[in-house]
Amino acid sequence: MELLATILLSLVLWLPGNGLVQRDLPPLPPPFCGDLAEADCQLLADSQELMRGVSSMTMSLALDSSLAGIPEIADEDMTFGMTMGMTMHLDPALNETMRELATRSPEDMLAGVDEFQQMILDFYAKLGMSLEMEMSLPRLLLDAIEADEGVMIPDSIAMQMRMVNGYAYIDMDALAESFPELRAELESEGIDGWIGVDFAGQMEREMAGTMAAPDVSTLQSMQASLAFNQLMMDEEMRALLAPYVSVERLEDEERGGAAVAIFRTKLELGDLVANPAFTQLLRQAAESMVAATDEPVDEQELGTGILGVQLLANMLARSAQFEIVQTVGLDAPYIYDNNIFLQLDLSGLLTMAAMSGEEIPQELRAAKPIFTFDMNASYADFDAAPAIEVPENVEILPLDSMDDSGMDVIS
Repeated sequence: MELLATILLSLVLWLPGNGLVQRDLPPLPPPFCGDLAEADCQLLADSQELMRGVSSMTMSLALDSSLAGIPEIADEDMTFGMTMGMTMHLDPALNETMRELATRSPEDMLAGVDEFQQMILDFYAKLGMSLEMEMSLPRLLLDAIEADEGVMIPDSIAMQMRMVNGYAYIDMDALAESFPELRAELESEGIDGWIGVDFAGQMEREMAGTMAAPDVSTLQSMQASLAFNQLMMDEEMRALLAPYVSVERLEDEERGGAAVAIFRTKLELGDLVANPAFTQLLRQAAESMVAATDEPVDEQELGTGILGVQLLANMLARSAQFEIVQTVGLDAPYIYDNNIFLQLDLSGLLTMAAMSGEEIPQELRAAKPIFTFDMNASYADFDAAPAIEVPENVEILPLDSMDDSGMDVIS
């Protein structure tokens, strides 16, 4: 149950339409514009502001990542793929309020934990979502799981689910297509088609139990992560990044009959990490994260850690490629497409391991592993997404059944 909650919350807060709709908004950091014309830069800023208040949308996403160039391992055995179609209705103001609460100190969060937990419950109670997803897992990973755990996992996993009024609905027939052995178990339980569970109710039960007193270290870790994100919006940090960010406007296109502008942003990682000021960025980031945890730090250990990170960054960034291609409407500056591409040469990891005295397997000594990440997301139906309906002929499971180990598939 916790895993499903985490996935849903992460998906929603990652989407571009997750800001406030009130007018007293704190200003956003300006977009990186490089040498763009002033009008083009303003278009990006307007888009950023408009997307903050989107309350519903549809999304299609294709994600592919791979690791190639390892001798004796076929490239296709190291690939991961995912496709997703989603319709979503959310409360932008509530999302932003939750984020504001999460930026408080661990002590303040503990003092207001009831408020924070109620926000989470409200979030799931108001979230409307329809999701269809299919994942293709790396064959090498599947073989390792089978060997270690004796569990057979299919190459491809499909899932359909909906969230309506705090209830999660899962199409068990679709899931059984990926896990044939699940079919017999479902038939023995008399389950056919869609099942529904009181997701918000189960979350409330869990919060009243193990989550009633959150661990301070967990809250401190959250603060450390947020501190790093906030640091990346700091003017000094942005000034360091700016010379290595290039933005160009490509040829205009159309999306659904609407004129759109295409912007390509590149980050020259190799040049960035070679800048002596990058060490200062790492130190400030580390100090901000340490300060958020309120833990004592050994300056020598901190310095050694920063040196190691800088060495690794230099190795990884030498031939790195990173770019974002974004499609923005000209009449109404919604984001229609957001495509991210990253490629890293991981040979430096092997070099660093060898330098530290690690024994490198013979088959890896001549390897030149290349990691690629390619994500393409498209958005539509802004503030006009279809309503999310409760499936027909759904069987609602009692909350007590969620504690049954037989329902691990959805927990």
